[in-house]
Amino acid sequence: METELATIHKSLVALKAYAVLMTGMFIVMVTVGFIQSGAKQTFDEITVKRIDVVNSAGRVRARLAGEFLRPGDAALAGLFFYHNYGGEAGGLIYSGNNDKDGKIDAWSLMTFDQYQNDQIVVLDYDHQGDRKRYGLTINDRPDILSAQVEEYFRLLRSAKSPAETESIKREYGSRIPARDIVARRLFAGRDVEGSSLVTLSDPDGKPRLRLKVDIQGQPSIVFLDPAGKVVRTIKP
Repeated sequence: METELATIHKSLVALKAYAVLMTGMFIVMVTVGFIQSGAKQTFDEITVKRIDVVNSAGRVRARLAGEFLRPGDAALAGLFFYHNYGGEAGGLIYSGNNDKDGKIDAWSLMTFDQYQNDQIVVLDYDHQGDRKRYGLTINDRPDILSAQVEEYFRLLRSAKSPAETESIKREYGSRIPARDIVARRLFAGRDVEGSSLVTLSDPDGKPRLRLKVDIQGQPSIVFLDPAGKVVRTIKP
């Protein structure tokens, strides 16, 4: 009996010693972790799904991700920037794939957004099958949205399906002047027909002057009226 008690006593002593040792190691690891968390560290390579860069107040100012999980954006990868209040300021995003028939479905986009609004400077590439278009677009947007535009956006946000969204755009959006939402003022790039092109538009986004060199190498300058009718063409 005494031998058994002695054995139990030794086991308890050993267990206590083990507990003290493990507790000490845990304290050391936590302390080292806290010390290192505030120190600069260097990595040769890291693998992450997303990185949020924050300011001193903890607000996200930039976000880098291999896959953005917003609705409809699962295939996107890139970098977004944010204003201090939380709204998007612009970004760089990529998407590329082949559809079920093997056709190319790819695009990329670099944008600069108007404060508390949307894109005003856009550099983009769009490639669908054998149709390619890429270039620089400059947009005009109002500083203050009208009540009519606010209602239009409210209707779009409440749409329950893509078909309903398109219906709202046709029936409601088509009655709003482009200058009240967004008007494209300049495009410079390559169109889907293979022409190099510069198009200048009026404040309502209607093209008025087009400088073009077509896929055959033929240059031209075209003047258009507000309805889009050609009023003068200059060729060599």
